[in-house]
Amino acid sequence: MLDFGPRLFALATATATATAAAVALPAAAQVPLGGLITGDDFDRVLEIAAAYGPVERREDEDGRWIRGEMDDVVYSISFLNCDDGNRNCTSVQFRAWWESNGAHSLEAMNQWNRDRRFSSAYLDSGDNATIEFDMNLAGGVTAVNFDDTVQWWQAVLGQFTEMVVTPGFEAARTDGTGGTTRSK
Repeated sequence: MLDFGPRLFALATATATATAAAVALPAAAQVPLGGLITGDDFDRVLEIAAAYGPVERREDEDGRWIRGEMDDVVYSISFLNCDDGNRNCTSVQFRAWWESNGAHSLEAMNQWNRDRRFSSAYLDSGDNATIEFDMNLAGGVTAVNFDDTVQWWQAVLGQFTEMVVTPGFEAARTDGTGGTTRSK
């Protein structure tokens, strides 16, 4: 019998852990995921998003929206393509941005967009790093589909933070341009 020692044990343990994580139920497993979600289901969207972190309902001149926090990143869910009464919305947009103070480059945003399918990154009018993720709700989507989209958003936020936001701030600190790590 071959003995590969501690390395094989570590690999087997890591594989078992990864397999267990892959088959774990999503965070929203405690939220009923039956039926359809439409642009009028503000409370259902709020409920599903709340399974992934704190959320607050908000309203302003542009309509109702959700402020959420996921993995230490503040984001919003805006209801878009609505009628004049801010109802019958046909899409939502997940969005986060960071006060960059010059820490993030157009090149980093373009690279992100070239390599990614499920989001768009850009520097806004204040040169702040911004990422958006749109979802079509025309005709409704299943609650399972909406939950899956929230999980994709969580993955996109994590990757964008790790691959674009953090390196930009770290580079800015070393070259003295500053930058802040606060997201909105």
